[in-house]
Amino acid sequence: MSKVEKSIVTPQWLKIKAMYEAGTNGSSKYGTNFEIGGELDELSLEFVNMLGELTQKLGWDCIVEGVKMDLWKERIWAVIENAGLLADIAWKDELVEEQEKEDTWYMTEEEFDLEELAKQEYGF
Repeated sequence: MSKVEKSIVTPQWLKIKAMYEAGTNGSSKYGTNFEIGGELDELSLEFVNMLGELTQKLGWDCIVEGVKMDLWKERIWAVIENAGLLADIAWKDELVEEQEKEDTWYMTEEEFDLEELAKQEYGF
């Protein structure tokens, strides 16, 4: 039995991984590590698109070049996120704001000003 040649996904992944490891500054904040629209960003996008096409053709639970599709997706997600190429998700900010509002439900009247809260919340 001959060994399967890993010639499509693996070489692209190794290039992305090497580029990340050689150039990271350790920041995962959006736009502070690798250039948005730069080479790593573009290669990562191509890789994600390739995984999408493979998933459509082979199914979500396929194995490509000896690696489960889920692992390929987790790998590229980690690079994109850790390289600072993933923009903040608006709903996360909204969730934090909502949590801050909810944190005031247990306060007594002496701890907050109802009129001030109404102005902040409703503008009047």
